[in-house]
Amino acid sequence: MRRRMPDGEERLFSRRIFRSLGNRGKGFCHPLKIRTKIILMGLAFFGASLAVVGFVTSRKIVAQFETRLGENAMNVALSVSEIPDIQRSLGKPGGERVIQPIAERIRQKTGAEYIVLFDMRGVRYSHPVEERIGKTFVGGDEGLVFRGETYVSKAVGTLGPSMRAFVPVYFEGDQVGAVAVGILLTEVRKQVGVLNRFLQVALLLGLGVGFLGATVLAWDIKRAMGGLEPHEIARVVQELDSVIEAVPEGIVAVDAEGRIRLMNRRAEELLRVEGDSVGRSVEEVIPSTRLPAVLATGESELDQEQNLLGSRILTNRIPVKVKGRVVGAIASFRDMTQVLSMAEELTGVKRYVEALRVQNHEFLNKLQAISGLVQLGEYARAVEFISGIVETQRSLMSFIARRVKNPSLGGLLLGKSGRCKELNISFSLDQDSFCGPLEDLDSQALVLVVGNLLENAMEAVLQEAPERRVVEISIFDESGGILVSVRDTGGGISPDLVEHIFEKGFSTKGLQRGYGLFNVKNVVDACGGDVSVHARPGGGTEFLVRIPHGTKEGDSRGG
Repeated sequence: MRRRMPDGEERLFSRRIFRSLGNRGKGFCHPLKIRTKIILMGLAFFGASLAVVGFVTSRKIVAQFETRLGENAMNVALSVSEIPDIQRSLGKPGGERVIQPIAERIRQKTGAEYIVLFDMRGVRYSHPVEERIGKTFVGGDEGLVFRGETYVSKAVGTLGPSMRAFVPVYFEGDQVGAVAVGILLTEVRKQVGVLNRFLQVALLLGLGVGFLGATVLAWDIKRAMGGLEPHEIARVVQELDSVIEAVPEGIVAVDAEGRIRLMNRRAEELLRVEGDSVGRSVEEVIPSTRLPAVLATGESELDQEQNLLGSRILTNRIPVKVKGRVVGAIASFRDMTQVLSMAEELTGVKRYVEALRVQNHEFLNKLQAISGLVQLGEYARAVEFISGIVETQRSLMSFIARRVKNPSLGGLLLGKSGRCKELNISFSLDQDSFCGPLEDLDSQALVLVVGNLLENAMEAVLQEAPERRVVEISIFDESGGILVSVRDTGGGISPDLVEHIFEKGFSTKGLQRGYGLFNVKNVVDACGGDVSVHARPGGGTEFLVRIPHGTKEGDSRGG
């Protein structure tokens, strides 16, 4: 039994723990404090993020800007190609005198660097530099426009690298030339540079804000950790974890909202919890827990017996208080070894040993009978006797193997069948019985229930004449549950005793008895089922047990 420290000792112990936490890590050399590390890392990540955003944004701006300029140049080129005077004059002698003034007026109004019209031989009819009129168009990207295509390209002309839009010019259905509207890339880069400078200023301002935010965050985190460094906290946590895991009892701790904050390995084993339970509601993980009640009342519950997956445990529940306010609760529990050993004697190893003893005894008797027949020379009868034994045993084992998929339950039924033969009791297993693997139900609990009920039925019929000794059992795995019916032809139970038969220690058979039906009732209740007893017409008793199929293990957990 855990000794509870007096209040004064508890306060002194708490002060020592917190004092030791504050002194952890002194004398060790660490290059960076947590505050400096947070500031540097925050600044690095924020700076890297801003750099990526700036790069992507810059590339996007340039691409969109160039696309927009190309569209503008294309619109101007399309408009120029539709002017009738240009269509009539292009490709004809003296046509430059009509085309050049028109092209220049449009160039000046639209802001284009140049508007060049040329015929199908590439000879210019307009150009911002008049001396170049009559000369061949330069760039090498004009080939497609002579085939009637409309497009935007980049090339180096007589004025330098430019982005230019090409549009064919038609007159009376025939292509007579083309128009090229260009915008120098140097001007594009100047405007993009202005945009980039604004973007760089914005990014630097963002980096300054990020530095300020990282500094405030580092200060707040340091304050929240009580001034401790991460390695100091990690060491304390590791030490406390080692202590908690070394405790042989199961421990579950919850916060004021009933969320699990700690569960050691022993608790996970006893409660059969799979996966991480930290952060989940304790009622979700352990539906039958009383920790919420302890949180509400602030009162301890010490040395409480509780059913845990068909076994009894001893549990203590203690609230955790800080300055008089309940901030959590802790439950510790461990096995009640006496009850576990009694359950093991009833349904565990000793039961299987007893079944083997019965089979051995029956086997020796049959060997003696076979030996006698052989010595008498009755070989045919000996063969017939052996065949009958083999067929009977094979029939029972085959039926149980086909209809009872749980090995523990199947072994129990075989053992009880042999025991009934030894006691001259007629054992009957309903031919419609069936039981699945029971992966979601504790097979030990079902074995305990069936074993105790069969044992009670066998004891009840031993007082009857041999021809009236009948024990019948039916097991059905259907309708969302396991239904077990055990019937006997004994003397029955007095009506005034029916309500007491499931009480601890109650028995009509003498001292040191009265635990079988008590355990049956506890296990069935823990699994969320029900058990009832009925008098059979003509004498005898029938026990009916129903255990829900797919019951969550948490339905019978402690804590």
